[in-house]
Amino acid sequence: MKIAIDATLLRKENTGTGFYIINLVNGLLKTSDDKDSFYIIADKELAGIFFDFNDRKNFYVLDKKFNNRIQRVLWQFFILPFELKKKNINILHSPNYVTPLIKMGLKIVVTIHDLTFFIFPEKFTITKRLFFKFFIPMFIKKADKVIAVSENTRKDILRYFKIKKENIVVTYESIPEYYNCDIQPERNLLSKYGIDKEYMLFVGMIEPRKNIMSILKAYRKIEKEINADLVIVGKKGWYYKEIEQYFENIKSEGLKNKIIFTGYVAEPELKYFYKNALIFIYPSIYEGFGLPPLQSMACGVPVITSDTSSLPEVVGDSAIKIDPENEDRLADEIKKLYFDPLKRKEMSEKGIKQAEKFSLKNFAIKTLEAYKTMRSSAKQNI
Repeated sequence: MKIAIDATLLRKENTGTGFYIINLVNGLLKTSDDKDSFYIIADKELAGIFFDFNDRKNFYVLDKKFNNRIQRVLWQFFILPFELKKKNINILHSPNYVTPLIKMGLKIVVTIHDLTFFIFPEKFTITKRLFFKFFIPMFIKKADKVIAVSENTRKDILRYFKIKKENIVVTYESIPEYYNCDIQPERNLLSKYGIDKEYMLFVGMIEPRKNIMSILKAYRKIEKEINADLVIVGKKGWYYKEIEQYFENIKSEGLKNKIIFTGYVAEPELKYFYKNALIFIYPSIYEGFGLPPLQSMACGVPVITSDTSSLPEVVGDSAIKIDPENEDRLADEIKKLYFDPLKRKEMSEKGIKQAEKFSLKNFAIKTLEAYKTMRSSAKQNI
């Protein structure tokens, strides 16, 4: 088969879907045989940064750059299928919801990461709400196979759309193999961000769904009782100004130097933020998968997260799970864990074992299986 993967969402500063693409391609590089050919559609320069093709002769980069999001989406809608047809490509994997509006004989696999825009529309800008509400049903209908990144996402898809159960496959995400407990501490690196003492950590986009406001309020309740800073790592998303304003309001309480917003942190530095953290806090309102808690557990850091959506699937019994709306409970759990090193050690050991279940190999193999279910029909299009 000839399989194209739309990696045009890759950026120098990647978030969830960008990491999904990076892990997928690197997983395929490690696990696939030479019987199939893979065409990675991406900016060639970025592909050179994130992928090491070495001597893999069956991997090709189709160089594609865009000036803006509108140009990219229009190309995906109308031009991409014609370009793939010229190369006799059989299957297109769209890892970020958006698929062509015309198929031209292509078999299409689409990954649905979450349905936040249907479940919590108020967390999104009006533009995103309208786009997703109108087009997502169309993308799912056109797909020959839908990949859900968790069982919770699969249930949400079946809840909101008319689709055959057998057309959905659950394929859990993974993390890079260098996220592990063998990472060595890098205090000097952290000091350039103003981090010079023990800290608790959040990593993710600065947006309402991530519930950062609850973290700030919980920390504010206990900061005088503990000797640890709070580090928030992530780029600004939509509606971040409310969080920014709240932080400005509480600076005068002596929190200015105890709460650190680093902005976006890229690899390879990000892994050191996890490794050096005392506790990882992630009370997200809703996740399709939840990569940051998994990264944290792989590094041996105890996790406090939500008991909602897909997060219990990811962390199992290796994390403390709470109602994300309960700030008092969050504050209590942070304080208890801070003062209980034996509990932190126990959670660290359990978290490392839990993270091993989500290997890069398993991620790639399950995705390959989804491709292969269309092998016979795809051959007819050669």
